[in-house]
Formats: sequence, structure tokens, C-alpha cells
Amino acid sequence: MNRKTFHPMTRAARTSLGLAIVPLILPLILVGACQSKDSKAVSTLDAQGDAQSDAVVAPTDASATSDGLPTSLPPLTERGWELRRSVVHIHSAFSHDACDNWITDHPGDVNQDCLAQLRTALCNSGLDVAFMTDHPARMLDHTFEELLFIHKDLGDTPVGPAGAPTANIIHCAATPVLPAHDLMINVGYEGTHDMAIGLHNHFDNKDLEGRSFADADTALPDAVSTVQAIHAVGGISLNAHSEETDISAQRLVDVGVDAMEIYNIHANFLTLMGMTGSGGTPKLGRLLQLEAFLGDPATAPHSDLVLLAMLDIEPEAAFAKFQQVNALRPVTAVVGNDVHQNVKPDKYCAPDGQFAGACDGLKDQYPHLVAALTNGGPIMLSDGKRIDDYTRLLRWVSDVSLIPKQTPVQDRSEAIKTAFLTARNWAVFQLLGDPQGLDFAAWDGAKHAWVEMGGTVPLGSTLYLHFPALQPTPWAPWTLADAQIAGQVPEISANIWRIVPGATDPTLVAEKALTVASNGATVQFKPTLPGRYHVELRIVPKHLRTLMKGLGKLVDTEQRWAVGNPITVK
Repeated sequence: MNRKTFHPMTRAARTSLGLAIVPLILPLILVGACQSKDSKAVSTLDAQGDAQSDAVVAPTDASATSDGLPTSLPPLTERGWELRRSVVHIHSAFSHDACDNWITDHPGDVNQDCLAQLRTALCNSGLDVAFMTDHPARMLDHTFEELLFIHKDLGDTPVGPAGAPTANIIHCAATPVLPAHDLMINVGYEGTHDMAIGLHNHFDNKDLEGRSFADADTALPDAVSTVQAIHAVGGISLNAHSEETDISAQRLVDVGVDAMEIYNIHANFLTLMGMTGSGGTPKLGRLLQLEAFLGDPATAPHSDLVLLAMLDIEPEAAFAKFQQVNALRPVTAVVGNDVHQNVKPDKYCAPDGQFAGACDGLKDQYPHLVAALTNGGPIMLSDGKRIDDYTRLLRWVSDVSLIPKQTPVQDRSEAIKTAFLTARNWAVFQLLGDPQGLDFAAWDGAKHAWVEMGGTVPLGSTLYLHFPALQPTPWAPWTLADAQIAGQVPEISANIWRIVPGATDPTLVAEKALTVASNGATVQFKPTLPGRYHVELRIVPKHLRTLMKGLGKLVDTEQRWAVGNPITVK
């Protein structure tokens, strides 16, 4: 692989001591989660199926079978699209709890060093667009010129009217693994389940920014008016932390959000701690495995893979709620990052620390962990960088969207927002690899045209799923050769789900396994019933075994790799 380019997804414990460790790790983590086809269901589908763009594109000259079906799915570029990568849910120095709570501890002062770290991390993550979502408590006090951290002396290009920018283009310099490229930054905010991205300016009534969308917090008309206010200033409305129980699927439907998180890194940490999605039971064995990542870099697992210690216990409630919402109204799935760079526990294991006695019994078995909690400050992994390093987390997950081919740089953020609105988006866990060539579209034989994710086709149409060719991202610590070693060949499969409007549960209608020999193959699936069909790609990441050192067994666990949005069949 040419590591200088990045085109995402393009084809070509002892019990007593174990219990004692919970309050030690807790501050570390938290400073920083049956078919139905009755007439009612079908009529609901007919009524709602056109809520999003059909995204029909011109037919291709692909060869056809005897029954007129194309034999393959043409590349996205032939269908008029290109892929662009973005991250939503990012907290900069303008959030009260980001950058080790700097702006809260230093009122009126913005941590310029932390902003510079974020700027570098965004460039080093190969992103096309960064949708900032700072907390309104501090973000509201600043202008868009400040929130976009425009540096004309560094060559930045503001986008929008003079003196009133709506976005900023950073011209990222080349690195050893990435070419020079352009990155757009946009302003947004995160309240309680109320997350807005791509705003063009503050609301006229700033009190609306950051309103809670939780079921019991805000009257429905007020929540709906907030979504309208977001749209009025050019933004789109997202739900953050959909895994939490204080916001229901019905509420998300009624409020009218445009998209919702199906995964959030912070929520994953909370699930590890037993605070979200696991019945209040901490995963003590996994918590103690963090010790391995703090030791000698020669023997420690690769630092960037620390997420594997908990990824398989991610909160499933978010994914389930996405499917529940889509049984009522089309809402796009996105993946949230939620990086703050603020994991900085106190000196809990110091002689006068709160848990000094418990730490004494742990220092022999977990010396590095106890040392970190004795010294306090950011938790540093074996690579010398903090566990919540901006670059590390920004490379873990992202959204990969279909936007019109050859979209000008200054228009990319708006094109990605449109992709979110029309469900032309993949939520991808790129820590596990780059699923190059992953593609899902439908052939509408009546119109002789391809229809993309988010679109609608009549019953009798055929769905095409192109399996990805696993590739390392440019910064990945593994190579394709690692994935070909005996015992390290990854296992890839795809689930095709059918969501029936009005029905309670989705149905797994097909499961397709990928063999190494068929890597990159296209499979066809012809629905026999109406519904919303979407793809969930899964992987057993055995190719990471060597890098995980003594924790290699974790790579034998199947993980969610990518989630696509539905195509509606009426």
C-alpha cells in the first residue's frame, strides 16, 4: 500500500484488591458510552419512504445477466460520488471540561497550546472535515472567528462573508505518512443529547444553544423549536449519547433530530466502569489490563490499540435505539468521538491520597498503574503520550460520507451535512483497519438506475453489497503482511438487517461471510418484503495479534467494524 495517500474505503485480579481498584480507575476514566408485514406497517412505509432523497444516479454500462441485472456494482466514482472523512463530537479548549478544565480554572483565558495540539492532531488524522461541538457554557462567549481558530499567518482560508466566517480551511502540511491536504473546521455545540454541527453563526437567542433533549427535561415544543433554530443558522441536529436511558427512541423521533450516534468513545469507557449499559457491573479484569499499556514499550501492547481492551463491551443500546428510531422515521447513523484531552486523575495512591492503603496491596502486581495514580496528572501510555491524546482518539473512529464527485474544498462540509441529512454515510471503526471498497447500493430495474444509501426503491429491486478489501490506514502500526500470517488472518462478515416501520424489532435477514479468496467481491440480495435494509460489517481483527503482545487473545473477539444506513424498499 502507498502509505502517503489515504482514500478511506475506496475500492482499487484478586477479588478484594480488584474491588479496591474501582475508585482508582473511576476518576481516570470519568474526568475525560420476528418479521412483520401487516398492512399498518406497509402503509407507514409508504407514507414515510420518501422522507429522504432517493439519490438516483444515471445508469451505467455495466454488463448484465440474462435477467437484466448488472453483474457488479460500479465504483462510486462511476456513479458520481467520492468519499470524504469527518469526525463529529470534538471538544476544543473552548469547552469548560476540555484541556484539563483549563478554561474553567482560568476564566477568560483560552489554552492556546491545547488548541495548537488539536490543530496538529486534526491534520495528522487525515480528516477532510472536523465538526467541532464545544459545550455552550464557554463556547457562547466567543465569536466564530475565535471558535474556528483562524490563523491567517499560518495560511488559513476563512470561508464565508468577510468578518463573519462560517468555516475555516487549514492547509495541512505533508507528514511522513500523509500528503499535504486541506481540512475544514466548523462550529457546533453539545448540550444534553442536543448536538448541533455546521452552524453558520450563533442563535439570535443564545439561551437555546445546549438545551436538553432528554425526555423529562424540556417540553417537546421547546425541543422542536431548538431543532428549528439549528436549521435556521445552517446547522443540522444530532443526538449525542443515544445509549443513555433518559432519552427514548420515540423522543428522538418527535424532536426531529437529523442524525444520531450509534457509538461514542466516552460511552464505551462508562460501560467499562459499569455506569452505562452493563447493569452497574464494572469490568474489573479489563480495567486491570490497562497496566500492560503503561509499561516498557518493548513488551507493552501498541498504545493506539488500548481501545481493544474494551471495544467489545461497547454499549449496544445505541445501535439498538438507532434501529428502533428507523422503524418510526429515517434518522442517519453517525459515530461520535467525544475527545476532550482531559483525563487527569488526582494523586489517589500518594501517601496522603484517598486510596493509599489499597494501592499498597496493588503495587507489586500493577506497578505502573499505581505509579501513575501516585504521581497524578495525565495517564501516559508506553509511547509517552497521554491515554486521551487528541491524535490517538481522532484516528479511532470517523464518518465516511458519499458526496458529489469533485466537490470543491470550500463546499465539503456542506456536502457532508447533506450526506448526513440523506443517510449517505458509513460509521467506521478505523482502528481495526480501513474497509476499502465497502459499498452498498440498490439496482432499480424499473428506472434502470443505481440508488444509494438513504434512497428508496420498489420491491423487486436488488441490493448490492461490495465487501471491503482490508487495508491499513496510513498511520497503522501493521501491514498487509501481518494479515496474511497463519493465525492472524482476519475474519470479515456482514449482517443485512431489515427494519420494518411500525414493528418492534429488526430482523437479521442475511449474514454474509467473506473469505480471503473473495476479498473485494460483490454479493447480491433481493428483498422479498418491504422494509429498510442496512448493513453492519463485522471483523475478528486477528491481524492485530502481534501488536497486542500478552493481550493477544483480545483480537479473537468479533468487533463491529462499520455500519451503513438503510435503503428503503417499498
